[in-house]
Amino acid sequence: MTPKYFIFDMDGVLVDSEPMHCQIIYEVFQQLEIQFPKSYIEETLTGMSAIPMWEKIKKDALLSKSVEELLQFHRTYFYERFEEIEVTEVEGVKNVIQKLKNHGFSLALASSSSRKLIDYFTKKIHISHFFDVIMSGDDVKFSKPFPEIFTKVAQWYQADSKNFWVLEDSKNGVQAAKSAGMNCIGFKNPNSGNQDLSKSNLLIHSMNDITDDFIENLIKINEKSSGK
Repeated sequence: MTPKYFIFDMDGVLVDSEPMHCQIIYEVFQQLEIQFPKSYIEETLTGMSAIPMWEKIKKDALLSKSVEELLQFHRTYFYERFEEIEVTEVEGVKNVIQKLKNHGFSLALASSSSRKLIDYFTKKIHISHFFDVIMSGDDVKFSKPFPEIFTKVAQWYQADSKNFWVLEDSKNGVQAAKSAGMNCIGFKNPNSGNQDLSKSNLLIHSMNDITDDFIENLIKINEKSSGK
């Protein structure tokens, strides 16, 4: 039997936190007098971890402050604000987690967010115990859309990348998963902005789309790719 692995992104997949992230970054832009619209945040920055994100913003906005200064300002402002903003789990995601477990999948989480934030959110919605391994933006040098975070999960399992399915809601996340040699399900979460998920193998619009039959199809695709 082909081993079965499934990796969840966090923001926009497990928790509906993308609007919160977008709003806080937009407020930071206003504080720093960066004249970029929210669409720039949604379409360009979603799925990126903090350092490469601020490297890109610094370059695009021609800022004189260092990346370290910008990052520190963002983090300080973020942790002052984020607990005031209500963030809920994505509807139906716990059912998906349980169904995947029932079908024998090993589950992992790979998010560009910081370890601190991942711990906060996964404990808040009581899901941290489902995952064998959690990789954060703190664990990698190159953020999504680079594949490093996913290849590290595969290395942790000592497993072939082609035996993995990834659930992502952002263009950067889908690109990272595909570059890692993994299959990817694109989740068209309206709260994640207008993301180009065209490179994903499959597309869903709701967690309810991931039925038992849908999961059986994932297993068949894996077995076919493994020649079984």
